[in-house]
Amino acid sequence: MFNRLVLLIYLTVFRALAQIWKPAPRKPKANALKTILVFSAAGIGDTLTDSVALRALKETFPKARVIVVTHRRRAALVRHNPYADETVLYHKSFWRFFQLVRRLRRKKPDVILMLRGNDPDLWPLAYLVNRHTVVSWPGMTRFGFLISFPVDIPDWDRLHGVEQTLRIVAVLGASVKDKRLVYETREIERFQMRERLERHGLRPEDPKVVFQVGGGRRSSWRDWPVEHYVELGRELLRRTRARLVLTGGIEHYAKAARIQAELPAGVVNFTGQVRLEEMAALLASAKILVSTDTGIMHLGFAVGVDTLALIHCNNPAERVGPYGYAGRHLIAQLEPPKGVPASTEVPMSRLRPADVWPKLEELCQRHFLETASAAHTPSPVR
Repeated sequence: MFNRLVLLIYLTVFRALAQIWKPAPRKPKANALKTILVFSAAGIGDTLTDSVALRALKETFPKARVIVVTHRRRAALVRHNPYADETVLYHKSFWRFFQLVRRLRRKKPDVILMLRGNDPDLWPLAYLVNRHTVVSWPGMTRFGFLISFPVDIPDWDRLHGVEQTLRIVAVLGASVKDKRLVYETREIERFQMRERLERHGLRPEDPKVVFQVGGGRRSSWRDWPVEHYVELGRELLRRTRARLVLTGGIEHYAKAARIQAELPAGVVNFTGQVRLEEMAALLASAKILVSTDTGIMHLGFAVGVDTLALIHCNNPAERVGPYGYAGRHLIAQLEPPKGVPASTEVPMSRLRPADVWPKLEELCQRHFLETASAAHTPSPVR
């Protein structure tokens, strides 16, 4: 109720302001860009998807300063992107809204690119910073009237996330050949994670497989059930020499504890215990990541760990799966029953461990994780 009231206030106020001070476009000169202000303030997966657009901007305009406004909880993603020159933190706060307006106006951006934003005040914020140069796709917001350069992308909902924001930056002439997600781990973070893993009995040479056991609270329809993780984990540990690490948010701790209790001793439960940059360092040390459609799945793509993505039919792999990686990462796609349309009502439990294991086995064979006896043992996964 409160959020709807805030939205209504912003809409009312800024509709009136836009009538007085119209967001009349002033086309920036691409060959004279000095400061590019980018808004990328959504979830982990979306922010990482936007990382390719940052690469496109920096490679196309190497002399321009690329400043990225991002949510304070996602700041690590931008700070670990070498194509971002400066990170500005966004706080969801009325008082900080005006502080941020003043701070960004002082930077005098030549152009403002609104790639993604989950909060309604982001478009008003961009409008107040420089109402003449805001570039975005109006379909993602009710504040389309504040966009001075609306980008027409009629097939937005059919595009992969990487291509969506590349279409936005293409207005400036920015493009890129390498469309892999961007995240660079740091040596100190990898060293600290190695020490932490050793305290849990995991040596650097131990082949680690990570199960990400859940995603965001509002998208639980994408999560895989406990019993399926248990069945897949048993098969992995029975047939390979891998060490298993469970990860997820603090809200997934009970779920991970149930999975851990059903598996052989030695499974490490890191659920709710690692920050974003620590998670990236963990994935950088692992051989394989198994994850549903979560921000951590995208982090796995970006870090470079071979990832098995368990994808729900309501948000299919052609929109959220690996992009630009050839066959490095594998997909297990949930399909709806015959004659049933794809929707959040189709349960992820329909994606059975028997459907997933052959793909995980392929990744294990890629890393020579199978034991000698496992090669002759039929799989009991049902």
